[in-house]
Amino acid sequence: MTHQFELGEKFDSALLANAPRVRLSRRGIIMGLTSGSVFPFISGCATNLATGESQFLIVDDAAIANMSATAWTDMKAQTPQTSNSKLKGRVLNVWDRTIEGAVKAGHINPNEQWDVAVFDTDDVNAFVMPGNRVGVYRGITELTENDDQISSVLGHETGHVVGKHAAERYSVNIASQVGLMAGQIDVASSEELSKYGSAIGALGGAAVQFGVVLPYSRKHELQADKLGVDYMHNAGYDVKQSVRLWELMAAQSEGQRPPEFMSTHPDPLRRAEELRSYINARGYALM
Repeated sequence: MTHQFELGEKFDSALLANAPRVRLSRRGIIMGLTSGSVFPFISGCATNLATGESQFLIVDDAAIANMSATAWTDMKAQTPQTSNSKLKGRVLNVWDRTIEGAVKAGHINPNEQWDVAVFDTDDVNAFVMPGNRVGVYRGITELTENDDQISSVLGHETGHVVGKHAAERYSVNIASQVGLMAGQIDVASSEELSKYGSAIGALGGAAVQFGVVLPYSRKHELQADKLGVDYMHNAGYDVKQSVRLWELMAAQSEGQRPPEFMSTHPDPLRRAEELRSYINARGYALM
């Protein structure tokens, strides 16, 4: 398997791939659009208390957590976990400090339970799955230069949980499917446009992917980066090392990344610059 430089991307993609497909007849969708029942999620917005932003949510964290339980069990059964007790202890120690930083911010309940696994593979990656399941690959610990950078990685993953990003991405994916189907109905009902139906359908799918789904994903990554810095700061780690981490990531993945607009994740150097500005603005350090 090729190295994963974008933290968590593999598991975001797997979750979205399992999103339920909307299966309604053309008549059913038309009737639903008329009555408003196809889009009950238009009102499914809530304000995230940690970020202060309105979120598009049509599923809750509990539902997503249940869906990922089997995938997490399979992951731990099929992927070797490290037998290096020193490495595992180091990761867990940094995790404990970092999660305390999130608790101090008021973003995490101190009584929440977490399952943290350190996998013994070369993948330069880490991820979080719904249900407070955190995976860290040995490869990312070997790329990092110090515990501060590991805290940046773990703070980022915690930021995804606090930001409810899995539920929001899942919701956007479902909404995009329904919206695309509605657009295809409009095309099919037009005598002129129906001649080009397949081409327009393909373009519509690309527009949804590049104009809605991927930008949402990139926004979540930047948000998780900044939340992670907040938790690092609260835990007493050097927040400047979060910038250094993404500079290392950029060097490691040079020449291997697609253009940003085609990716679920922002360019590493953009992430470094965004964090530098955020750290200065928050007064955590002067960079």
